[in-house]
Amino acid sequence: MHNLWTLVKREYLERVRSRSFIIFTLLMPAVMAGIVLIPATLEQMDTGGERRIVIVANNAQLGSVVGHELGIPKPQAGKENGHKTEPLGSPTIYSIQVDTDSSEAERARLGREVSDGRITGFLWLTDDALANHEVVYSTKEAADFSQARELRHAITTGIAKHRLSKKGMSVPDIDALLTPVELDTVRIEKGKKGTSGTAVFLTAFAMVMLLYSVVLIYGMAVMRSVIEEKSTRILEVLLSSVTARQLLAGKILGVGAVGLTQIAVWVLFALGFSVPGLMAAKSFLGEVHIPIPAILAFAVFFLLGYLLYSAMYAAIGSMVNTDQEAQQMQWPAMIPLVLGVVLMNVVMQHPNSPLSFWLSMIPFFAPILMLLRILIEQPPLWEILLCLAIIVWTIYGLLAVASRIYRVGILMYGKRPTFPELRRWLKYAG
Repeated sequence: MHNLWTLVKREYLERVRSRSFIIFTLLMPAVMAGIVLIPATLEQMDTGGERRIVIVANNAQLGSVVGHELGIPKPQAGKENGHKTEPLGSPTIYSIQVDTDSSEAERARLGREVSDGRITGFLWLTDDALANHEVVYSTKEAADFSQARELRHAITTGIAKHRLSKKGMSVPDIDALLTPVELDTVRIEKGKKGTSGTAVFLTAFAMVMLLYSVVLIYGMAVMRSVIEEKSTRILEVLLSSVTARQLLAGKILGVGAVGLTQIAVWVLFALGFSVPGLMAAKSFLGEVHIPIPAILAFAVFFLLGYLLYSAMYAAIGSMVNTDQEAQQMQWPAMIPLVLGVVLMNVVMQHPNSPLSFWLSMIPFFAPILMLLRILIEQPPLWEILLCLAIIVWTIYGLLAVASRIYRVGILMYGKRPTFPELRRWLKYAG
């Protein structure tokens, strides 16, 4: 036991003290926060300024209605300050001109004005375009998706208002009819209103992807560690003091402890990031709530998933001599992990279906899919216990096979073993 603890301590400290571990541990939360917040903030921010748009329409009244809809000030996203909202950027001002000349000469003239920068763009809203449902907006800023979204909303709403007004409806009735209805999906927990569906999806997706990435990263770290020590002949020195099984266990436990340390640091960052006052009160991240049972389930399935895949990666590392050979041989461990992520959508839509049940009982998919089921809609306790038992027995069998391959493979150099040679290794090590 003393030798095992020494090996675990060596593997752990060697990685925790490395510069790459410190940089990656501190950089990852910043990158994740940037991926989530920066695009959302930039999308909400308006660059401001004036956009000069010409609406070409055979019906001047229709063009005016669409122009009016486009010119309605949009609510600016920002941080709350008492009962007021401070905008994140300057609002965009639309300068609308309605043109009833739909000739090709006029279209060419407007195109030249766009090229010269005298107007931002022109909207071809003629009767023929409406009949074919093909309205064209010509501009230099064709990649501005926020402007395209605003134009699409203004055209749809403006046409509906124009046609309803021709039917004799009043303006207040039209506005009431076209007011969008907000839909929020809420999960029922123990007969009571629980977390919103959006928050459940975001939480489940984030935790499952974190599990996938960490298991993959540290499983490959075990494999590379075996290859490095094998190529430098350090293993021959270590085997003079410890057994191959102790060396394998120490490597797996030590690298796993590094993964847990990194996750613990990220969780602390996440907790600090979610403290009220550090984010805007109405940010969608403020709705995300991770219950304690979900955190415990994540820890359990991370440990089991890590043990499952790290045993496979350690066996692969003991069979090869270089990283290039390892990349060619790691498909038996990579494919099940990737398939588990691919099948997430099936389980997420119907977490308690028979297909989801059987998929979550396959040990190589279970760390991802059973965790996903628990986060979305917790299955019966017996299903969770059965899944855990299957994973544990699979880990036991894999560790037995991996330790035999590891015992022989770490001292083998030269070409990769063939499958008949692997069978001889297993028989020899048994």
